[in-house]
Amino acid sequence: MDDPVRRIRMRTSDPQEAEDFLRRTYADHTPQLFGDRERFRFDAALTQAGSIGVERFAHSMRVRAEAEPHHCVYVVQVLGGTLEVTAGRNELRSGPGDLHLCDPYAPTLVRWENLRLGVVRIGLREVEQVAADLAGTESATARLSFARPLSPERARYWQAVVRHVSHDVLGNPQAAASPLILDEAARLLATAALATFPHDSAERSRLPSPGWLAPAALRRAMAYIDANAARPLSLHDIAQAARTSPRALQHAFARYCETTPTAYLRRVRLEGAHRDLQAADPSDVTVAAVAARWGFAKAGRFAGQYRERYGVSPSHTLRA
Repeated sequence: MDDPVRRIRMRTSDPQEAEDFLRRTYADHTPQLFGDRERFRFDAALTQAGSIGVERFAHSMRVRAEAEPHHCVYVVQVLGGTLEVTAGRNELRSGPGDLHLCDPYAPTLVRWENLRLGVVRIGLREVEQVAADLAGTESATARLSFARPLSPERARYWQAVVRHVSHDVLGNPQAAASPLILDEAARLLATAALATFPHDSAERSRLPSPGWLAPAALRRAMAYIDANAARPLSLHDIAQAARTSPRALQHAFARYCETTPTAYLRRVRLEGAHRDLQAADPSDVTVAAVAARWGFAKAGRFAGQYRERYGVSPSHTLRA
């Protein structure tokens, strides 16, 4: 199986080659470079899969660049040097350790000097869909803009999520090969970005009442989850299949099933893993492979959930 993770390493002493790489990788921009071109150094390391990426680059010169909207959510952390960013009326100057989210909708003016930068990318569509799911609406209710974290605690939470995705997903070939795990990782990063950085959103109290959901619609939702749990699913997908709104669906699951659509989905996936373990040949299959197939990135966490549900470890089921 081909590795779904793209690992790109770029080193050059040619400023033009570096700018071409940055233009292809991030957004079209018009740069001006200042300083000693003879001593220029550029080094980039990118790890990407699907709509997410964890990346770093170092650029030794002083740069002024105007960039077009990139229609992708970037969260950046300065690791060395200085970075000044202007988007609309917002302007930030950042030094080592500073973290901010870039405006995905507005043209941006950036200035940096001898910069080392960590970058996390998330597809804008994924972030907008998670925002809609969290609000229980059909369409996005969040508009992200150029901003720092809401608090140091939120910043630490964001960094913990990034470490998990970088190490447990992108750094684990078995996990990264699972479309379910990549989908969950993208949704986790999107959720963390929405929790960490301020954004404009509709207040839940102002949203219309979810209304009454017919039992047939709830059955359609559960049947759709049962039939499609082995592929990436969002709350929007499930609500669409049930022919209702995400908020009405969440309300119905809470009222009649005392759970959520996503918790029910996780339960169905755990049952799928249980069946696969029962049917597998232990000489050819591992617990980690089965866990990854059903969207569980951490084998230890999967084992804990499995034991809680079935009373034995997944390895016991596999051997039996």
